Amino acid sequence: MKIKLALIVILFGLLTTQAQDKITVAVGTNSTFIETYNKNSWSGNFTLNKAYRLGPTSLKTLKDGVKTSLKWIELNNSYYKTFQKEVCRFKTMEKESFKFHGYVDEFAEEMTMIFYGESDGSFKIEIKPYNSYSIFITFTNLDMLRGFKDLLDGKSANNEIDDIFKK
Repeated sequence: MKIKLALIVILFGLLTTQAQDKITVAVGTNSTFIETYNKNSWSGNFTLNKAYRLGPTSLKTLKDGVKTSLKWIELNNSYYKTFQKEVCRFKTMEKESFKFHGYVDEFAEEMTMIFYGESDGSFKIEIKPYNSYSIFITFTNLDMLRGFKDLLDGKSANNEIDDIFKK
């Protein structure tokens, strides 16, 4: 199956406490691929950590989850409550499995987005496999979450990249 890539963009992590140092989002005609990379402290190179494929329905669910999280951040900045709440669930496939098999529901993994609000107004958002301790993506910074939303919406953190793909 050939996928025409409409956009490839990169978002760099701003905090060292995050599970990933770099996130790449590639939006195609019927699929979106999200990859996380960790920076090797010895060589300075990035190593692929995890790569997942989202279908159109999962992408919409994730976008809606990010929008909801942005609203909850504003609310928590007003009310300063400590809470934990699941924002959404969506299905993904590991990128290599998808490339080999195509989409097979039995190979799909359910992911969840969880919002943690703190009484000081801070937050943490985790995207991870459902019923798992392993974390795919962590956001603790409002600008990073907004940047991720822009990437999912097809906007780039770098306007030069957008110009290249418009040509």
